[in-house]
Amino acid sequence: MGRIRNSTQYIPLKIASLYALLGAVWILLSDRILAVLVRDPDLMSQLQTYKGWFYVLITAAILYLLIRRHTVSLKSQFDEIRTIFDALNAIVYVADFKTYEMLYLNHQAELLFGPWAGRRCYEILQSGQSSPCDFCTNDRLVVDGEPQPPYIWECQNTVNQRWYQCIDKAIRWPDGRQVRLEIAIDITETKEMERLKDEMLSSVNHEMRTPLTAILGFAEYLVDNDPPAEERRGYMQILLTESIRLNQLIDNFLHLNRIKARRESYRMVPLHPSVPLRSLENKFAATSSRHHLRVEADQDLPAFWGDLDGILLVLDNLISNAVKYSPQGSDITIGADVENGEVRLWVKDQGIGMPPGELERIFDDFYRVDNTDRRQTGGAGLGLALAREIVNLHHGRIWAQSVPGQGSTFFLSLPAVPEPQPVEQEKAN
Repeated sequence: MGRIRNSTQYIPLKIASLYALLGAVWILLSDRILAVLVRDPDLMSQLQTYKGWFYVLITAAILYLLIRRHTVSLKSQFDEIRTIFDALNAIVYVADFKTYEMLYLNHQAELLFGPWAGRRCYEILQSGQSSPCDFCTNDRLVVDGEPQPPYIWECQNTVNQRWYQCIDKAIRWPDGRQVRLEIAIDITETKEMERLKDEMLSSVNHEMRTPLTAILGFAEYLVDNDPPAEERRGYMQILLTESIRLNQLIDNFLHLNRIKARRESYRMVPLHPSVPLRSLENKFAATSSRHHLRVEADQDLPAFWGDLDGILLVLDNLISNAVKYSPQGSDITIGADVENGEVRLWVKDQGIGMPPGELERIFDDFYRVDNTDRRQTGGAGLGLALAREIVNLHHGRIWAQSVPGQGSTFFLSLPAVPEPQPVEQEKAN
């Protein structure tokens, strides 16, 4: 680890040495000069007094300039350090070990906690705290008077309820005392992502077990029994439905991981909107009889740049969501139009809808809208996150509009393929 060069370490010694040297030179030279030039004892005594006062004035001026230069240098170094700490997206503070008095608070923390001069750290940094915190790490920072390596820990602040990773270290303050330095980095988003990942793994585990249980149960029944053809056909339909559900869950999970790892690429070619829409219409008709799928798209729409498999995966996930959260017998509409030079595809349902505050987060990784209807329906929260990643790779946009109790519409806009412009040929002269 590099060390910061302390250019001020020997300044007091340098000033004292310079003062002693000037004094010795002045006394030696001035006494010799006066001894040569002055013979009158009274005049000599008077000149010696003047000489002393002159030396005091000169050395005072020199000392003032040296100390002022040193002070300016220290202030400049402090300002540089303060500028660095103020620019950090973190809370940085210094507090006295014994009294807990705050000695420094960076700008970011001052905006959060307010005035701090003359107050104790636990009074400022925690809410409703009138005595040192139970989790204070001071005892870990100094053992038998010796500073210990940095101590790293995590805590949730009681003022803003955000999570921080704290790095604590005992350092030497300019007046010689040992003080506590803490740098606290906001890790709330990281903690939230860890929580969502844990929920996702639990949800994926549950979602995989549900179709697997159905598949194993009906498969065992068909092996052990010989039901009538019509009953057997019903069981086979359940096996097909659950197999498709399980396959889609696994595909979504693996596809999302490949995109996150930058191992997924798409081959962009001109696609007419009718190609993915008709393909999904045929697939839907063959696999679902619980809803009515309608297609709304003009034939004269321009093509867009896209990868057919990627676009089909996005729309398939959107349609699956519509089926999952819409009542049986309702309509699901898929369509396309042109807006602002982009081809816009959409999937519209008549389902349970979503509150406005959820629309920005539904495309986050592993996020699920927190309401009773959706919890009962199930889902791992992967489909919309995957859709967003694929659309981003197409340099497009995806968003949703929804009214609770009336349904939702999901849109994706993709760059249209420019139509070739006619070129006028110059007439021959």
